[in-house]
Amino acid sequence: MQEKQCSRCGAAFGCGRDDTTCWCVELPLLPGSALDAGADCLCPRCLAAALEASRDTAREAPSDDAVPGDPDSRA
Repeated sequence: MQEKQCSRCGAAFGCGRDDTTCWCVELPLLPGSALDAGADCLCPRCLAAALEASRDTAREAPSDDAVPGDPDSRA
């Protein structure tokens, strides 16, 4: 397991990317829009927080069918 430093908090953690399995494969993929440009891996704590934040953002996003200001378009 390779030793890495988290791109967000700087914490050291083990990355098993080159091993047969890694702790991060058990988690959902983080949307590209939630990634920092040029950033490397996130530690378990920061990855979990980023996943939760992306879920919160997805829940708050208006439906594609909704038209702002049109009460008849509510999904």
